[in-house]
Amino acid sequence: MQERQSHGFEIHGFDAVTSTSDEAERLARAGAPDRTLVWARSQSSGRGRLGRSWSSPQGNLYTTAVLDPGLPLGRLQELSFVASLAVHDAVSGLLPEADLRLKWPNDVLLGGAKISGILTETLPRGGHYAALLGVGLNLGHAPDETRYPATRLQDHLAVPLTVESLLERYLETLAARYETWRRHGFEPVRADWIARARWIGRRVMVESGAERKSGCYEGIDADGTMILRLDDGRQEKIAAGDVRLAEES
Repeated sequence: MQERQSHGFEIHGFDAVTSTSDEAERLARAGAPDRTLVWARSQSSGRGRLGRSWSSPQGNLYTTAVLDPGLPLGRLQELSFVASLAVHDAVSGLLPEADLRLKWPNDVLLGGAKISGILTETLPRGGHYAALLGVGLNLGHAPDETRYPATRLQDHLAVPLTVESLLERYLETLAARYETWRRHGFEPVRADWIARARWIGRRVMVESGAERKSGCYEGIDADGTMILRLDDGRQEKIAAGDVRLAEES
């Protein structure tokens, strides 16, 4: 059993894993409690949203948290927004003047480039569901040839930062955001997320597989879905997709 820190997370650290999600799932199936955290220095098979691989060399932060808040399955996807706010808080604490924005549904952008990715998965156990909240944060490396420009935190810092220090900062902010969500629900999370979001009020293109839709991005609904005012005036709610400015598509 690992010791719980002041932020309340029980940390399981590894030098290398296939993915932190795999290790977190193994622990969750074995009965790991709420706020169990897996982190690794590298992953051989890291994964991101929509089944994409996640480049995972040493020098970045790779984590998956087992979260078991005892809430209905439909609520657990809200944790992607909780996590993106926690990453935003952790990075803004290091770079208070930086241009930090949140890109729907679950990316954190620094200077317009992706600094972090988030993946929320769910796991049935004991008659309910737990969440596996995966967060990767580029500290020492940024992947090349990505669908969206990426950056690394180290390029923006005046003083080098260790992965361990970044992990502690992230867990402190995640603990605070998670507690707010558990106590007060999604609405304060939603309001804070919208205040930090990119492109709200602008015309965007949303791609989901072969389907493409364009319109004015009006924000997110009470369940986290994107609200898009289509070019023909109809309002549509979008549950998943890749978003970019329509003028850049």
